[in-house]
Amino acid sequence: MKPLQAVGLGLVLLALGPAEAEPGTFDPLPDPFGWLLVLIGLHGLNAVLDPRRLPTLRFLGGLALVISVALVVPAVARWVDTEPSLGWAADVPRFGFFALLCHQLSQAALRARSTGAASVFGMAALTLLFVLAAPPLAFGADWTGVGPAGEVAAQAVQLALVILCFVVAGRAWAGAPDPAEPANDASS
Repeated sequence: MKPLQAVGLGLVLLALGPAEAEPGTFDPLPDPFGWLLVLIGLHGLNAVLDPRRLPTLRFLGGLALVISVALVVPAVARWVDTEPSLGWAADVPRFGFFALLCHQLSQAALRARSTGAASVFGMAALTLLFVLAAPPLAFGADWTGVGPAGEVAAQAVQLALVILCFVVAGRAWAGAPDPAEPANDASS
């Protein structure tokens, strides 16, 4: 499996779940499985991402995994749902991880002269930064229109990222193996 395919499948699992469910509702595809796939994909991207940013990506991804494990517990999920700021704080590692990953993929695409992919990943990174800033602006500054816009942007950018991951997964700058190299065949 190509690294961005694992990330894309992880994003699908993160996006799936009971629609408008009460906190603590059983989720047959819990987020920790999605985060494991995302982190496996991140490991495959080591060679194409900036090595100075990898520790930050690993930390944010690991923190998001830990939070997702905690939110599987119904009592914790209900507690986080009691205050909107807790829900935002629980989402910061998730959206921060994907914003930084999109920025790094944008830079990798630029180095490979793939300007279209660089632009799209750059726009996704900026959208994710808006998603991160929307709740404090909505609740703290009382900009009521920003909250719903942030929610729509969060859903749209996650869907776009799933599509992007699968579209560019086969490119060398996205961590895909070189087709000229022979595959390691277990039968030989």
